[in-house]
Amino acid sequence: MASEHGSTSVQHNQRTLLREILLGEAVPRQALAARTQLSAGAVSRLVRPLIDAGLVRERTERPGEHPVRPGRRFQPLEIDPRGGQVLAIGVTPVLQTVALADIGREVIAGTSFSFEPVGDADQVIHHLAEESRKLIGTHLANRQRLLGGLLIVTGVVDPVRGNIVQCPYLRWGPVEVRATLGKLLNLPMQVRSLTPAIARAEMLFGTARGHQNALGMICGQGVGATVIIDGRPVADGPFPTSGIGMMRMVGEDGTTSTLDDLAGGLGILWRLHGEYPKLEPLSHSNAALEEAIRRDAAGDPPVARQMARAGRELGRALVQHAHFVRPDVVLIAGVLALAPSYMAGIRETVDEGMVPPVKVLRSRVTDVPGGWWASCSMAVYEYLTQQPLDLSRLGALRD
Repeated sequence: MASEHGSTSVQHNQRTLLREILLGEAVPRQALAARTQLSAGAVSRLVRPLIDAGLVRERTERPGEHPVRPGRRFQPLEIDPRGGQVLAIGVTPVLQTVALADIGREVIAGTSFSFEPVGDADQVIHHLAEESRKLIGTHLANRQRLLGGLLIVTGVVDPVRGNIVQCPYLRWGPVEVRATLGKLLNLPMQVRSLTPAIARAEMLFGTARGHQNALGMICGQGVGATVIIDGRPVADGPFPTSGIGMMRMVGEDGTTSTLDDLAGGLGILWRLHGEYPKLEPLSHSNAALEEAIRRDAAGDPPVARQMARAGRELGRALVQHAHFVRPDVVLIAGVLALAPSYMAGIRETVDEGMVPPVKVLRSRVTDVPGGWWASCSMAVYEYLTQQPLDLSRLGALRD
């Protein structure tokens, strides 16, 4: 039992060090000791197997840098991109993506498609597996260092069992997706909810880096939300899931409707065209929404008015929740974040209603490459810092 406990402790400390190196990008051993409260000797002992396994390397000087002070304790450590790869899969009602990245978080390759009808979970999952196998077969000569896969999905997820609890917008009920995909791909898999994953990617690596408390919104045909407190998603209650779109609110014109209708893309299209857009196939309404965003960017007055109104409606919901969440920042992701009038409407309402002021930031997750970045970043984070490490499986990294 003592040996097992010791092994567990070593793995925990190595994951802690990997997290600091991953987030710090280039960290001397001395700084790692100070940040983790481990001794300098312990850091050196724990880091050596990570270097031998090819996950970490000592960084060489870059052009224009001051020379690194002599001695290994001052030599910056960084993640070695050659040391492994991850698979990242994203599923939304209108788009599905598959991407590969190295553990330096650089995307190697990716693909996107719109599987219709999206409501058949089994067919979608098997298609995702097929596309994943193609990508792996084309771009990885050796699967030995493919650490695992991460699926992020619109809906409510049980992250421990890796099951989807429900996906109202996908029209999926409970799905044992981790076991199914893991078997189809012969690969370790983890499953996370889409909106918290995007928010955490931005807070760990992106535009909201350094912030600990956030309201994260994903705004497309509908509206999803998450709450991040002390760097972690709030796990319970209706707010962290896509279900916030079903919340009923009184709009600025005095009528009561859902937040999806007031602030989501389908509601905008309904007000622009005088009828609720056809839902099937979803690609039709998505194309109409993208056209509306282009018209807003071009300064079309009727579209700009509706976009601004929808942004204000979302801003009002944000202000209400901010009174008890107290966020450092509000993150807006999804295609509607590309609509200038929508973002202006959000900022106008948030600036008026939140004291002290809170920054409203646009996520880079507004298009396919942005989605690849977020899902791949979180897959790297998952397998380097959250999952057990089996360094013996990797062996020494060969040049």
